[in-house]
Amino acid sequence: MNQLINFFWTILCFIPVVGFWAVAGVSWLLYVFVGVSVLSLLIRASALQLNTNPKYYERLGVKLIRKLVQNGDISNKMSRRRNAGHKLIKNRLGVASYYSTIVMYERYHFACLIFFLITAIYAVSVHETGYFMIIFLANIIYNICPILLQQYNRARILKVTKRQLHTV
Repeated sequence: MNQLINFFWTILCFIPVVGFWAVAGVSWLLYVFVGVSVLSLLIRASALQLNTNPKYYERLGVKLIRKLVQNGDISNKMSRRRNAGHKLIKNRLGVASYYSTIVMYERYHFACLIFFLITAIYAVSVHETGYFMIIFLANIIYNICPILLQQYNRARILKVTKRQLHTV
């Protein structure tokens, strides 16, 4: 189920980007934009964290986002119906693994955010405002929402692990 959710959002949100580049024509700019996006991965994940308080992200609506994504509330609920013992994080070692996964997802979506953003800006510069608007919306759905969700998850993990460290 998780991969189906992931596949759905990826296809839905990449269609306008691929469509734009099909219309605009593959040029050296595409390669430059991909390169800039890859270079954005050099920015440390912690430098991108907007806030360390989970409540901040809850006010932004992250709990709604969490329902609709892979490993989200709906997906986990369905998994628990098939397997009552299903847990995303099973033990303390699982916390470190999950934390690494969160950082990886955030990094991927950050690189995509940069690529979608500069593609949208380029679309406006060549007077393709329709593509700009659709790519801009896709960027919010496919990249900004997941980044906020991963930052929320990271803030929650850090809050819990700090509390555990202080009680030990």
